[in-house]
Amino acid sequence: MLKKSQITVSGPAGNIEVNLELPDQPSNIAVLCHPHPLYGGSMHDGVLHVAASALLHHNLGVVRFNFRGVGASQGISGKTTDAEKSALLYAPPEVGDLLAIIRWLASEYDVQAPLCAGYSFGAHVLWHALPLLRAEQALMIAPPTAAMSFQHIEHSAPDRVHAVWCDDDDFVETNHFRDNPNVDCLTLDEGGHFFTGQTDNLASAVVSALTRDLSRE
Repeated sequence: MLKKSQITVSGPAGNIEVNLELPDQPSNIAVLCHPHPLYGGSMHDGVLHVAASALLHHNLGVVRFNFRGVGASQGISGKTTDAEKSALLYAPPEVGDLLAIIRWLASEYDVQAPLCAGYSFGAHVLWHALPLLRAEQALMIAPPTAAMSFQHIEHSAPDRVHAVWCDDDDFVETNHFRDNPNVDCLTLDEGGHFFTGQTDNLASAVVSALTRDLSRE
């Protein structure tokens, strides 16, 4: 039986709108980060829906949430609060929203090492959050390496970071992670940035990346 909840979580820019889906006794919980708000990105994105459905089918809980300034989440998209400016802990500012969700999962569900995935801008946020969180597995879906900064970052789980994209995606520089042995990459033949016609392959890639070696210490 699947339990669905609409929840509000406190974040650095105000309340964060959260959608939680939990099967009975989930093996873990995955946090999904949505694409860029300025281009209509939200937790209701179609690619994230594919990922969520695949994970729920494999007995994993799923958290989707809106970054600051999206939907009912408070704050302004892309704008750092005064407290964040003074602390200089992270960038982009949406990293703080993701970290707030991770802390909430640890507090409310005792999930100390969740699964994490981000699509497009969400992958950018996830990449920059990795040094600040302990993720069991992390997956970047269509990371926009041709448009945003994905500089080399040391993080706590270098052998558990994965990426998937389509080879005709103009937002992805396909060789960006070529010299980074810490990122396991998968390229699909076609489908563009929105994975058109690649629903099944994307779902398989998400499950493969986020469920591998979960019992490993």
